[in-house]
Formats: sequence, structure tokens, C-alpha cells
Amino acid sequence: MSDVIAVGVDAGGTTTRVAVSENGVPAGSAEGPGANATTLGVDDAADAIVAVVRKALEHRKPAAIVVGAAGAGRAAVAGTLEELIGSAFAGCRVSAGDDARIALRAAIPEGPGIVLIAGTGSIAYAENGDRRARVGGLGYLAGDEGSAFALGMAAVRLYGRVLDGRARADETTDLVARALDAPDRDAYLHALYNAPLVPATIAALAPSIIAFAGKGNRVATKLVQTTASDLGDLIRDAARGCDLKEASPSVALAGGLFGENSLLSYLLELRIINELPGASILRGGDGAAIGALRLAELLAAQ
Repeated sequence: MSDVIAVGVDAGGTTTRVAVSENGVPAGSAEGPGANATTLGVDDAADAIVAVVRKALEHRKPAAIVVGAAGAGRAAVAGTLEELIGSAFAGCRVSAGDDARIALRAAIPEGPGIVLIAGTGSIAYAENGDRRARVGGLGYLAGDEGSAFALGMAAVRLYGRVLDGRARADETTDLVARALDAPDRDAYLHALYNAPLVPATIAALAPSIIAFAGKGNRVATKLVQTTASDLGDLIRDAARGCDLKEASPSVALAGGLFGENSLLSYLLELRIINELPGASILRGGDGAAIGALRLAELLAAQ
């Protein structure tokens, strides 16, 4: 009986991480450049993923590869990635998608559960048997409620009110003025509409806003309360979509906004406890590549 090689891939915007197992036993890993299909294009993203997978495999032949890739939430992108990666590894089963499912299985290895990912963007994903629910993840233009970008943008809008004389300046709006290099109305409008709006720049405001709220700043506290409410809605709707509201589900919190305890995490956890009776809340967990590897092992066994 030949050895069964499974490969899990977490292809993020800045780093691609690969984990390999042989007959269910860890058997290697590798890292390489990011492979975001939206920014690189699908062909280049696939090439980047294949290069890191080959590095991790060390000439072994994989039976299954599961990829969670930034920008692969759309079926057409995922399908193209599967085709391109599959062509590089003859006879290998390949499954690609966004990072939500691999994040779930990184924190909750098996069974029903919900994961909320809140970083620059936001998405909630749930599984219960054959049922799947994906809520959010529509990007900064159409959604990403409760994300670092959304929190930062709420402060940006508030600063606009300050410039109009409709609100008072404080450390939260002063932070925005510095980040946008916008001491006045003209500079503010230029930063938003003439210069390219970089979501990461706006999202980078979020940690400071959360810290201000932790110190008792009223403006920042209101913004964080809204953020917690929006994230709670994502979890609630994902639970509802998989009939988990009354099932005491495991709920994993992942992403940059949950790197440490804060007013945001406290408010969100309180919401989860009240909304989903008996829920267990998980923080941390294994890396996303391990979540992808667990799914790859299941795929190889089919």
C-alpha cells in the first residue's frame, strides 16, 4: 500500500504557508510569497502556490491538496486555481476556496462549528453536517461589517463631521487627521477621493481606536460597540443559516482584531453567550495551513 500524502495550503496576501502529512503524520512544511488571486491574477497566484507546495513536498507525490486562498471566494477563481494546480500534480485531487473553511478547521478540527474572521475584512462561516453558511466577506465596498476597515472608516467619517463643525475633535479624530495627512477639509477630500484609497491604511486605525476605547474614550467606545454589534450579527446569522442557534455550538474567533483581550472581544463574547446559549468560545488554535491539511486528509480518503 502506497503512502498517502496530503497537502494543506494557506495562501494569504503576504505569505503562503504549506503543511504536509504522510499517512496522517506531519511530514513537512514550507513558506513562500503571498498568492492573492485578486492582486496577482489567478495564473501568478497558482504559480506561487505550486512553487511552495513543491518545496514542501520534496519530490513526493501528493494524493490531495486543499487550498484556502485570498481572493478565491468566487467560484470561477477557485475553479481556475484547482485546474492550474491540478495540472502541476498529475493524479492529485485539488480543492480550492477562500480562507473561511480552513480557518474553521484550524480552530475546530471536526464537527459543527462557527468561525468569525475579523481582520482588514470580516466573514463568518458555519458548518453543521452537510449544511454550510457563509455570511459577510463581501469586501470593503459592499460589506465587511465589523472589520478593521469598517471601524477605521467610521472614525474617518466622524472626522469629516469634525471638519464641518458638527462634532468635537478628540484623540480618535486626531488619529485620523494624522493617518490621512489631512489637517483641513481640502486635504481630507483629497486623501479620500484623489489619492488611491488603500483599505489597509484605514484598517490600521482600528487597533488604536480599540485601545482608546479601553482607556474610556467615549467616542472610541461608541465605535467599538457598533463594531461588536456588527460582528455579533455575522455570527448570529451564520448560526441561523446552519441551524446552530440552539445547539450550543463552538465559536472560534480569528483574525487580527482578536490578537489580545480588549473591550471589543469582551463585548462580542458577551453577545455570543447571550445569543447562543451554551456556546463555547475559542481563541487561537492551529494555523490555517493545518486546517487546510485536515481537509486535505479527508479529501485523500474519499
